[in-house]
Amino acid sequence: MSDRLTPAPKLVWQNDHYTVLVDATLSIVWNVRSGRPFASLEELEAVKAALCHCLDGLGRSRYALLVDVRAAPGRNDPSFEAALERIRPRWLRGFRRVGVLAQSVVGVMQIQRYARQDGIERLITTDESALLRYLTEEG
Repeated sequence: MSDRLTPAPKLVWQNDHYTVLVDATLSIVWNVRSGRPFASLEELEAVKAALCHCLDGLGRSRYALLVDVRAAPGRNDPSFEAALERIRPRWLRGFRRVGVLAQSVVGVMQIQRYARQDGIERLITTDESALLRYLTEEG
């Protein structure tokens, strides 16, 4: 995360795949993906269900969501893609704004495809500063 003079985001939930941090000053919830691959689709579904439960408890409409997938292992097999397509709306809806921080242009392109599929507007970039500006803008 970038250097700021504001207090550090607070850890609110973590498992082997995700860390959830809340930056109350900026009104941003961070979902930071680890590099650990999912062992199965069942594990993916269980982890995302727990993640969504955590996000529900925070009050989504109060926050922007920053999803940092820079460390995520690449995967695009059909069963994984289908599971993500079912899960994404539940995960991403309800926030003031959504932004995704990717590692590469290829990652940006994959996430842009996801955005077209599920119709949830989001900024997808490799530039953390630009993403933070977007997520903290009013309107």
